[in-house]
Order: sequence, then structure tokens, then C-alpha cells
Amino acid sequence: MTHALRHGRDFCRANPIVTMLVMTALLWLIRGSEALAVPLIMGSILLDDVNTVTTKTIMPGVVDNFFKAGPVIAYMRSRFTRRWVGPQIQENYMYAPMRGGAYKKGGTFNITKRQTRSGMLFTPRYYEVNITEYLEDIEVEQTGPNAVFSIVKTDAAEAALTLSAILEIAVFHHGQNLGIGNDRSAELNGLEEALTDGINPTYAGNIFPSYGGQTRIDVSPALNSPVGLVVPSMGSMSFRGLQHSYLSTCIGSEHPAIGTTTNRGMGYISETFLPHQIVDVVDPEINWPGLKFNQARIVVSQYCPGADGVNDPDLGNYLAPAGETFWWLNPGPQGDDAYMRLYIAQSAKFAFGFTGFKGARDDNMVAGQILFGGNYTHRAPRLSRGLYAIAK
Repeated sequence: MTHALRHGRDFCRANPIVTMLVMTALLWLIRGSEALAVPLIMGSILLDDVNTVTTKTIMPGVVDNFFKAGPVIAYMRSRFTRRWVGPQIQENYMYAPMRGGAYKKGGTFNITKRQTRSGMLFTPRYYEVNITEYLEDIEVEQTGPNAVFSIVKTDAAEAALTLSAILEIAVFHHGQNLGIGNDRSAELNGLEEALTDGINPTYAGNIFPSYGGQTRIDVSPALNSPVGLVVPSMGSMSFRGLQHSYLSTCIGSEHPAIGTTTNRGMGYISETFLPHQIVDVVDPEINWPGLKFNQARIVVSQYCPGADGVNDPDLGNYLAPAGETFWWLNPGPQGDDAYMRLYIAQSAKFAFGFTGFKGARDDNMVAGQILFGGNYTHRAPRLSRGLYAIAK
């Protein structure tokens, strides 16, 4: 047998699917429609889970046809991921000025000490994503030269995507117990409860008189998100509405860094704005494409609540039937002075770590979890705000 034939034989043995497809193509050129019988003769190409990740002819990698993308968690992880020690997370803030004012010579001073500072308390929230494997797969069938990539590595990457999606959806919701059917006390204390004023209902129809265990009216307006000329239930997207809502969050040099909305919400902006008002930019912190608006970038999150969202039983609810939502967000400076904070546990295992595989059955199934322990806090609600019910 010649050297070329030997290599051809080895290739056909190692690549049966490619060989079959080449043969089918040749037969189609020669015999036309009769070639359709070839797959029936040679056997249909049905790849089970093991073969999908071991067959040598597949491309390295698995195409993601499920997960979407969201910039909020990515933005916070790039800017601030602080560890904390203790059973609670405390966020301190000022809510009143010191005593003072004009006086005349000889006048007395009011030396009564006034409380001007307080703190919010948050408990850590926990999330997990499970990875289950069979020892036969990871010890026998997924090893050797036929393993294009490890099923464990692939499943771990998918688990990380799952956890990121769960957190991205949760950050737009609340983490309080509002009664029967609305108990989210195991979830993040997200934007819905942070960016409101305790009076106006949120996009989900909820009212939050307190935030971080602090009653808003007692420290008003320190924990209130602004309203201004444009009410939260904006109704329609317009340059006027975005401009006034943006300005309502500006104090001195403080201004929103990003505005996030849905795909449909971005479409409304494109329909409303004039061509010269649409300037494409890329957010430098997370490399996220968007539009420039004043000193902010407007970006799209597919997990931002809107009319095209779904109530996913596995990931969470990002459906807002009344219309699109829009969020002006001022994360504050880098580091410890940030306003928007994603706290992550100091334990490496609860900081998106893996517990390792554990066997707890009478067979060779093993399971492990990727864990997150932490919470989201917003120390300066007056510098960010949410808009909702945008239907055109």
C-alpha cells in the first residue's frame, strides 16, 4: 500500500462523518437524487451528548444559542467588587446638614448636636448553579485524543454564563418580602427598590418605603431617586424626556456614566432622535457598544425589563408588559468610593468559585456547584434613576 493510500485510509477511519459527506457529494454529482439513500445505508448522523463533544470532526467550542447579554453586572465587576467581613454589609451616608447660619455679635449659638449620618444594612444573598456529570464521561469517554475539549470545562463555562444571567436579571428587581407571591428576600437588593422614592410605584407596580432597612421618609430625600420634570412613568421615548431625566440626576460634576435599556428601547431612541444626535461609541470600561448622550453612553441589555422580555423559570423574569424600562446609572468613582457596589464574599468558594464534585448516590453521578455570596447596594440613589412604561 502506498504512502498516500495509507494516509487516506487513516483519515477515513478517523473522520467517518467527513468521509460520508464527501461520498454523498460525489454520488450526487454522478447519480443525482439516488445519493439521498446514502445516509440511510450508512446510518443517520445522530450525536448524543458524549459524541457531540468528542467527535474529532467538530469545531472546538460550543455555539451559544441561548444566552443573551447584559452590561450592568459587567460594569460593576470592572469598577468595584469589594469583599466584606461579617454577617451584614453596612453603607453609611449623610442625610442632613450640620447646624449653622448667620448671627449677630453677642448672639448665642445653637450647640445642640444633630444627627446627620446614618447607615443602611444589607444581608448577603446566595446563588448557585449546579454542574452534574457521570464519572464514565469525565474519566473514560472524555479523555484521550478524541476529546476535542473537556465536557467539564464546557459545562463550567456554561454554568458561569448561567450565573451571570441570573445576577443580571436579579439586579433589575428587588430583594424584599412584599407579601404572598412577592417574596424576593433571597435575591439581590436591586435597582427596582434602590432607584425609587417610596411613593411612586416601580415598573413592576411595587412601592418601597424603605431601603437597606432605613425608612425613606425619616431621612428624606437622601434615599430618594429624583423625579423632576419627567415622571418615572415616561410613556414615550423622546430627546426631551431623556434630557430632562438625565439632568435630574446631575449635581455639580456628578452625572450618569451609562444609560441602559432594551433592544426595543434603543429602537425607539433611533426613531426619535435626529441623525446628528446619534453618535456611536464604545464604553471603554466594558468594551460595550452604544450611543453617546451628553457625558453618558446609552447601551443595550437584553435582560433589561421590557415588552420583549420573558419570565424564564430557570433564569428569572425580565418581562415588563407595560413597556420598556430605561436606567440612568452613576456608578461613582473607581474603588472604595463607588456608589454602585457589587459586594462579593471574601471566601474564594463563594466568589464565583467551584465546590468541587461530590458523589452522594449509589451510582457514578457526581455534582458540584458554582457559588456566589454577596449583594448589590446603591449608596447614592439621588444620582441615578429609572424610567419605565415606554411604549413608543
